[in-house]
Amino acid sequence: MENSKLKVNLPAAFGAIRQRFEQNLAQRVIGLQQIQTVADVKALSLLPEIIRETHKLAGACGTFGFATLGTMARQIEQLTSAILNKPVTEQLHTLTELKRLLQEFDSAVNVVLSSADATPAEQMLPQPESNSVWLLLNNMPLTAELTAQLAAFGHDVVQFTDFDSCLKKLQFTAPKLLFSATQLSNGSALFKQKLLLDLLIKKHISLMVFSEIDNFELRIQASQYRAREFFISPLDVPNMLTASSELLEQRTGKSGRVFIVDDDRLLAEHYALVLNSVGIETQIIGRIHNIIDELTRFQPDLILMDMYMPEFSGAEVAGLIRQYKSLKRLPIVFLSSETNKTLQIRAMAHGADDFITKPIDDIQLIQAIKIRLARSLQIKNLIEKDSLTSLIKHSAIKEAADLEYERSERTGTPLSVVMLDIDHFKNVNDKYGHAVGDLVITSLATLLRKRIRKTDRAGRYGGEEFMLVLPECSAAQSRLLVEKILAAFASLQFQANDAPFACTFSAGVACTVDNHFTSSTQLINAADGALYRAKHAGRNQVC
Repeated sequence: MENSKLKVNLPAAFGAIRQRFEQNLAQRVIGLQQIQTVADVKALSLLPEIIRETHKLAGACGTFGFATLGTMARQIEQLTSAILNKPVTEQLHTLTELKRLLQEFDSAVNVVLSSADATPAEQMLPQPESNSVWLLLNNMPLTAELTAQLAAFGHDVVQFTDFDSCLKKLQFTAPKLLFSATQLSNGSALFKQKLLLDLLIKKHISLMVFSEIDNFELRIQASQYRAREFFISPLDVPNMLTASSELLEQRTGKSGRVFIVDDDRLLAEHYALVLNSVGIETQIIGRIHNIIDELTRFQPDLILMDMYMPEFSGAEVAGLIRQYKSLKRLPIVFLSSETNKTLQIRAMAHGADDFITKPIDDIQLIQAIKIRLARSLQIKNLIEKDSLTSLIKHSAIKEAADLEYERSERTGTPLSVVMLDIDHFKNVNDKYGHAVGDLVITSLATLLRKRIRKTDRAGRYGGEEFMLVLPECSAAQSRLLVEKILAAFASLQFQANDAPFACTFSAGVACTVDNHFTSSTQLINAADGALYRAKHAGRNQVC
């Protein structure tokens, strides 16, 4: 098992993998040339191995910049497959052509490696963006409210009142997100600003629009310019903040997790580096026999799997994964040199969701995986997440606690559960209204998402109550984390009736190393008991 994150010198890492591939390529060609030194009857027994090896080389050579070698490997694979499907008497007559192609491939590899003329694709990888949100609205009080909320969560906010000034600034820098009205008070309309909108697309800037009216034509125009969200007046501020928070988290590197299953280790490492470079976390499978345990630990958002592997086929592994209820919705994408559409569809019938054909250049791989991840995460969120807070729902957070409790029991590592409840929340609803109450809940949810680790889980347990599941975290560490979140939450200023106010919460922590718990339910009950003590001790504290 290898968990890979972007904490390396990318050019050096790509160069090192490429060098290892070149060194390995020469040895792989020597293995293919064994057919030249054995009798013809013995040579026939080598054909399945030649098919497997040239199939892998067809994809790998193209990925590492040796397109011509990849094409030659594909021709050898196709010819060998054709020979294998013939009667034995005819197979012997066609071996001469196969040996000739293998000899040409050997010569081509020697020429290419001596000149080292391939062009690494990693030089074209996208560059990081600035950390800002741009607001382009008519309503100044609304602009001020959104600015305060976004700034409270660490985002740089830039305000505009006209399209021209926004376009001028866009020439030199780029935000992560533009939230714009469809119509400004001076009569200018967003969807007539073609230069501005085209530049947003070119720079991969997320667009969210706000309209006074709702109709088909406006929504089609928003779709044409790839708007991610469409809000109508009066603006649902909590939902806008939740939607923008999710987009910003995707753009700051929290783009999802991909589990890579490929027996070609160098190719798997290359894919991992490519995806890491745009913030996608990856893990490469160690042993197929441990795949369910590794999937449970890593909790990926997508599996990227080769279709042909020595021990088991990708289709067989996909079928195995689908036997587990918790993994049935996990998207599986085959990445293979197989070009036969019938075989692709047959393989997908075992439970895969999509098929990407090797070789694929780095930019195309990033785009293909990002698109599939975004859609997968969107569907997952609709099913599992609370609509107001975007935290996982009651049942899902309890399931996360169950899984982590079982893992804690296996590994002997600590597991902490935290229960949080907003203090005097009924008074907030009664005094300021449910819309303001929703904003308070959304703000705490956003803080929880931003402050916990990727391995942690946060859920809305019910109403104004939340639950955190913190694996490999002691009670002391959990308490320190929650106290920091409490301080940040208490410092937020909410506006209602032109008067600012603040909120606090109470929290209870329970950890597996402090007591002997026989189930996750007991652990949750202990955290709930600690929360009860915090409330009775005066609230605004962690017990």
